[in-house]
Amino acid sequence: MAGEFEEIGHSGGTITFDVRVDDQGRTSVQTTMSSMRPVPVALIGIWALPANGIPVGIYDLGFGSRPPPLPGCLPVVIASDNEGKFGHLCPACGGYWRSGPWPNVCPYCAVMAPTHDFLSGAQKRYVQRYCEVLSEALRSDHDVQVKIDMDEVADAVGKEGEKPAFYVSEESQQHKFVCSACEQFNDILGRFGYCSTCGTRNDLVEFEEQAVSGIRSRLKASAQPEDCVRDGVAAFDSFIAQYAKQLAMLVPMIERRRARLLNQRFHDLNETQRIFAEWFGIDLFNGMPESERSFAARMFHRRHVYEHNGGEIDERYLKDSGDSSVRLKQRIHETQKDGHDLLNLLVKMARNAHRGFHEVFPPLPEPTEALAGRKARERTAAAPSERPVR
Repeated sequence: MAGEFEEIGHSGGTITFDVRVDDQGRTSVQTTMSSMRPVPVALIGIWALPANGIPVGIYDLGFGSRPPPLPGCLPVVIASDNEGKFGHLCPACGGYWRSGPWPNVCPYCAVMAPTHDFLSGAQKRYVQRYCEVLSEALRSDHDVQVKIDMDEVADAVGKEGEKPAFYVSEESQQHKFVCSACEQFNDILGRFGYCSTCGTRNDLVEFEEQAVSGIRSRLKASAQPEDCVRDGVAAFDSFIAQYAKQLAMLVPMIERRRARLLNQRFHDLNETQRIFAEWFGIDLFNGMPESERSFAARMFHRRHVYEHNGGEIDERYLKDSGDSSVRLKQRIHETQKDGHDLLNLLVKMARNAHRGFHEVFPPLPEPTEALAGRKARERTAAAPSERPVR
């Protein structure tokens, strides 16, 4: 797989227009694509206006294609990059990413739009040129065959000099992930974002599988529990800040609240719970008894002691935590069990935040339903026959 920001070439192949003109002067065209390159390739179909090549809809390659949204539209075939993926550009925020062929949601700003509105800049230029060539062929008064050599395009990646007329390439981003809800591939800038197919955020998976898993491994390897408490709280602070940022962006609110969500940390767990519960109806403590809430809140206050005071209790901790079991200047410690218990509670609260956020902004159900249907068919096909043996 490509590294960060590497140019990814086209999958190549040849696109052929066979234009036929019958005895009555009626014109028809058959479009075929062939490729001999040993790389993954995927194809999509776009309806575009012939005059300017503006995409206006999608069509299904093969039988039963949906009709064009407007009379006179031209069918355009677009092939993937040489990893079988497609680049996309958000019409709202201008963010670029790669995924499968049919995105529904921008992974950065969460805007939803028709799939053809997410074509990348290179793809739009390709569609425009494609329409010019096909329109010229259709104006012929006799049979004609026109070929577009996309192998030439693929071979031009990374080379200096003038690029072919149909030049199109994509660019790898920084974080590749498979959505936990619909199992679709995404390649985004940064680390956190929405699945561009169903709109499920990836923060929870990143938090559990990377941050919590890494800290838990350190605990098991006899790392200092105090360090793990500090790092666990810091990881949750970063995690919850991502949801706060999205809520500030997507929910209308007064500027004071927006500033709180965007510009301040979330080290005070009880205050964080109050903000998310009162402002958005998201209960971070859902399913947690009072003993777990108190323990988690105390560990959040102790993060300050371990991070800034070398483990010595100060007046701020005594005032903010209400912890009467320790005294001023006392050096405190945690056990390995304390560390694991805190991580378990961080996961509980993270799942509550994720679930609550998507109750406010539900993902699209169709991609996950399609995945469930496909898995059900696979299980049925793999199940042994129950017919009796005679």
